[in-house]
Order: sequence, then structure tokens, then C-alpha cells
Amino acid sequence: QVKLRDPYIIIFAIFAGIAISSCRDKPVYPSEPVITYKDFLRYGDPSDPDSVELVVSFTDNEGDIGIEQGDTNNSIFKLGNLFMIYYYDSNGVWAAFDPNLAPPFDTMIIPYRVPLVLQEGDDSEPMKGLIYVKQKKPITGPGHNKIMYKVYMYDKALHKSNIVDSPPIEF
Repeated sequence: QVKLRDPYIIIFAIFAGIAISSCRDKPVYPSEPVITYKDFLRYGDPSDPDSVELVVSFTDNEGDIGIEQGDTNNSIFKLGNLFMIYYYDSNGVWAAFDPNLAPPFDTMIIPYRVPLVLQEGDDSEPMKGLIYVKQKKPITGPGHNKIMYKVYMYDKALHKSNIVDSPPIEF
């Protein structure tokens, strides 16, 4: 009769469990980054924060979502590889806004450079994670009490992600 207290059986069971769990297949994601809105964090006074962070999650099959400073020579990456389009609620209609232009307003695009995750020469790996896009002071125009962002990004292979909307954000 076999007893569970037998140390050889316990050791064998532990090693068998480790071996089986290490044989899992890698996840497979699309080559284009897929992003999802996660959160909007405020620091300081919630009605007048001193900084904010927009949080998006991502998946990418090759894991090539970050760029280096030298990659900014590429025209697409000149300002960054993640872009947030700013909108404000104008009497129930979402309007694009750029405080530097006279009416009609053009679109304000806020660029962000996602730092390199995999170093050059690393094998491509399916990857998922979170990106925290920090703004020192939230961008709001006069009378813009409710804003939202449309967000998209490019990976290093120039694959464009889907476009996601944040929910309305009130100040």
C-alpha cells in the first residue's frame, strides 16, 4: 500500500507538476498592437489635479511596442508612438480642440513615447502589459469640464493598433 507521506512519491509529484506546468504554449496575439482603455488616475485635488495618468493595456505578438530615442528620426515616431486625441463636450457634442488655432479648431493630438521593452537583438515574444501615460497638468480648455481621449499606438514594425475611447472624464 502506498502512503502519501512517502517522501519519494511527494518529491516525484512536485517535479512532475513543475515539468507539466512549464510546458505551456506561448500565447498568440495579433501582430498589430491591441489596446484597451483601463483607467484615468488623478493626483492631488481630484477637481484640479496637479498630474494625471491615462492607463491602457496592450497585447502584441512580437512584443515590439517600445521605441528608443534614436527611433524618433522616423517620421511616424518623430513625436512618439502612442497618440491621444483630445476631445471636449461642447453642449452634448464631442469636439476636437486645439488652443493654438483660431476657429474652426483643429485636432489636438498629444504624443507619448512608450519606452523600449525588449532590447535590440532579443527574440520577439508575445507580450501584454499596461502603459501609464503621465501628463504633468491635465490639458483642459476654458469651460471644458468634461473631456475624453481617443487613443492609438504604433509598434516598432509600424503596425497601427485599434483606436479606443476613454469614457467621459469630468473635472
